[in-house]
Amino acid sequence: AEEIRKYSVIFVNAMVTETAKMAKTSPETLFVMAAGNDGSNNDLLPVAPANMREPNSITVAATLADKSLAVFSNYGEKMVDVAAPGVGILSSIPGGESMYLSGTSQAAPYVAMAAGAVLDENASLSSSELREVLMGTVDAKDFLAGKVRSGGIVNRARAVSAARFMAEGKSLAEAVKLARVAVAD
Repeated sequence: AEEIRKYSVIFVNAMVTETAKMAKTSPETLFVMAAGNDGSNNDLLPVAPANMREPNSITVAATLADKSLAVFSNYGEKMVDVAAPGVGILSSIPGGESMYLSGTSQAAPYVAMAAGAVLDENASLSSSELREVLMGTVDAKDFLAGKVRSGGIVNRARAVSAARFMAEGKSLAEAVKLARVAVAD
């Protein structure tokens, strides 16, 4: 069992390395990655492509609203950046239908949508600045401390506010600070 685990980690890390090459070819694109649905720690057991650590990538865990980390969601203080709602999300399915689904694949589009709204407010942001805005403007949650790098759930309105402050000439750090005052959790 230990040998299988060892070689699995080597294999997945090789896949992560290959995926990172793709991200490097598109440095102005923010790649939003689902953390995975094994309920495991990505810091200890890697997941591809979620463990890609590039300035233009962000990895997303799933929460049950703003109450708790979803039981199925992968996490990792080093390898997972933010969280977003991912339980009971109305989702499109084949045939023009919809149904309620749960997973980090439902949480990741929430972050992609927030990123799009931020860029609508300030299209001059680089992908790494966009990532930092999203991470810096989260709603901090005790249940996410030690589980995701930012310690919180993406707050779209606050991220858009920070982008607006940056468009007015504020530094990223100043904009995040002002947005945290302007928009409540």
